[in-house]
Amino acid sequence: MKCKITARARVNPTEDLDKVITTISNIFKFDELEIGEGYVSMTGEMDSLLDLRESLKNRKIRDTAQRIFLNGTEGNKITFSLSKQAAYVSVPNLVDSEMSALGEIEVTIETDDVEGFIEWMTAKS
Repeated sequence: MKCKITARARVNPTEDLDKVITTISNIFKFDELEIGEGYVSMTGEMDSLLDLRESLKNRKIRDTAQRIFLNGTEGNKITFSLSKQAAYVSVPNLVDSEMSALGEIEVTIETDDVEGFIEWMTAKS
């Protein structure tokens, strides 16, 4: 199964760029990092998601993750958001909508097997 992940976070004027990079790095291992005007974006492959997958299992939130992934599926893409504040302390907190004044980490996953990907991320075994 092929998979490409993109995670993007806005860098607000009151935020430290290095802290936003740390926030994303706490959740994802990335292959490439892009720093733009007012944002940080990272891209990676399936192995970038191993820590997130393990955390979903350990925190026993796989059913919630599965629901959010399914709701965010359109074609071969899955989109969802993570709390930037929680990610800063290495806790992936999936959110349904923007909840934080600081914004969220917007995640897009492109895969050739959406159902297989969701099963892999949320498997109970």
